[in-house]
Amino acid sequence: MEVIICEDNPKQLEEITSTIKNYSFMENNGINVALSTTDPLEVLEYAKENKVDCYFLDIDLNNDMTGIKLGSEIRKNDPLCSIIFVTTHSEMTYLTFMYKVAALDFIIKDDNEMLKERILSTLKEAFRRYSQIGKSEDTNKVHLKIGERTRNIDYKDIYFFESSVNLHKIILHLENEQIEFYGKLKDYENLDDNFYRCHKSFIVNKQHIAEVNSKEREILMTNGEICYASNRLIKGINNKNLQENR
Repeated sequence: MEVIICEDNPKQLEEITSTIKNYSFMENNGINVALSTTDPLEVLEYAKENKVDCYFLDIDLNNDMTGIKLGSEIRKNDPLCSIIFVTTHSEMTYLTFMYKVAALDFIIKDDNEMLKERILSTLKEAFRRYSQIGKSEDTNKVHLKIGERTRNIDYKDIYFFESSVNLHKIILHLENEQIEFYGKLKDYENLDDNFYRCHKSFIVNKQHIAEVNSKEREILMTNGEICYASNRLIKGINNKNLQENR
């Protein structure tokens, strides 16, 4: 789960960041602080290019953009992420409803130890929700449980699945990453119409195919990797129908 923290007070920013990082380290659950900043515009820029699952936002950021307006902009583009406000301004709670932010929680900064407890309890709830998202059939995400770590991966980010040489394992290929996990290829054949079983050992995402070499039975992916196809199954995918589907 990828987390962003936006807080205008550098000391409090460090405290919240350390609290989350220490918890993630102790639990080894894959929670990652992707960005810790005082600048709300940096948050929006990062979120444009990267998947973020959870936000901790101060309300008064000493900026033209308040935390609530920032949360509203985030929510417009991501209906599933968790947004948590951390602030001294309890009287501003009602604004989260006006801006339709649908915040997970509203944490008041008072006692420092109590603040840490609330941050952790809310983080755990955000992680529980994150863990459930990929299990839903209508979210277009693959849910992976790898040891104590949980990951939800968008269908569009998957390049292909491949049988592993390790028994009962398969390898999921992203643009610049490979994830090996326990599973069966047949469970991923019908994620949606973009995924095609081209070989007993490969399922490709047609959105990321660069070229099909029917003679060599090779499929070149847009990240430079190569998948292989059987004589029979390569007939179901060629350069012409790929262009028609784009």
